[in-house]
Amino acid sequence: MSISSSFYTGLSGLDTSSTAMQVIGDNIANLQTTGFKGSSVLFEDVLGAALSGVTGSNQTGAGAKVSTVDGNFTQGSLETTDVTTDIAINGKGFYAVKDANSSEVYYTRAGHFVFDNQGYYVDPNGYRVQGYLYDTTGTTLIENLVDLQINQSSMIAPKTTSAVQMGLNLDASDATGVFNINNPSGTSSYSATTNIYDSLGQSHTIQVFFTKTAAQTWRWSAVIDGSDVQGGAPGVYQLYGTGVLNFNTSGALTTVMPVNFYTGAITFADGITPPATTIEYTGTTQYGSASATENISQNGFAAGTVSGITINGDGNIVANYTNGVNRNYARLALADFPNLNGLVRKGQNLYQSTTKSGDPLYNKPGVGGMGSISSSMLEESNVDMAAEFIRMIITQRGYQANSKVISTTDDMLSQLINIR
Repeated sequence: MSISSSFYTGLSGLDTSSTAMQVIGDNIANLQTTGFKGSSVLFEDVLGAALSGVTGSNQTGAGAKVSTVDGNFTQGSLETTDVTTDIAINGKGFYAVKDANSSEVYYTRAGHFVFDNQGYYVDPNGYRVQGYLYDTTGTTLIENLVDLQINQSSMIAPKTTSAVQMGLNLDASDATGVFNINNPSGTSSYSATTNIYDSLGQSHTIQVFFTKTAAQTWRWSAVIDGSDVQGGAPGVYQLYGTGVLNFNTSGALTTVMPVNFYTGAITFADGITPPATTIEYTGTTQYGSASATENISQNGFAAGTVSGITINGDGNIVANYTNGVNRNYARLALADFPNLNGLVRKGQNLYQSTTKSGDPLYNKPGVGGMGSISSSMLEESNVDMAAEFIRMIITQRGYQANSKVISTTDDMLSQLINIR
């Protein structure tokens, strides 16, 4: 090879150094870009000529060229945003977003999403986040990948109370007596109050009085105010239900649970017949301590509208309703690939799959090795500024060295031309 070929060898070094500096500049420029993944350049040598044979002493190199520009897909740090629709992946996976116009699917680690005016969960480009929807009960996940859409003006139907639970202690030292509905407080030892809901979601207040009738035996009497009963009068109680509680000599309840809560014969003021409700006193005791309520619960609720949206670690999008009900609405999908470096950068924090990356492998957060979801957080760029500056210095020196090869070759040619 002639001496002039050194020009092209040095030029190849300048080209590779320029590409390396371009990648470093891109990394540094995206230090604050959410979900950005830095890149690094790999070089390879160029064989200029094999003079004879295959031994190293007979082969001359012709410089270098860029082999690949690989992405660094390590996770970046997570920052808190206090925006409930912002999410970050803690671990492996990408969000899948679809362009509604072209049906093209892209992949990203940038979780700055919002709900648009149609209720779709979208990225800043308006691309719709992909996931799975739950059925109307919020318990069964429908395994079809779809655009996530939530109607935040929707109303959840009321649920009729079918079961009530009370846990309390009744004072074993109380005197026996006979319950009188016209004087409930004066003829009982203790009372507790609960609300139940009818088929319209209307709330009705029921007060339960407890009267000791014999050793280890108590009668409970549930009453409702007459203002909430057809034909009733305000301030005049009507019987809602009654029953007996039996205890052993250790104070433990022996009556089999649950029992019917509604045993009366009334109609609510709104024209609805009281639901067939049971009550359970499991855990109730009769000890020689002051009567006290330990817990009260019932399974009905009124109608409600969406008051807020939360996203949990499993990627479930949970609708919070004004009636206190929380219901799973959808679950995010995450994608992974056999070869991450086969993904193609499309700008705007998006990647696209190729034949080199392999087909996307979809799963749910926390399942199949996928990462979990951190809500109200975003993933920061994974670029290490200190490392980039060091690479910049090395690249700059490499560029200077290749420039020196060119200038030295020029000097040698000048000397050759001046030979007389």
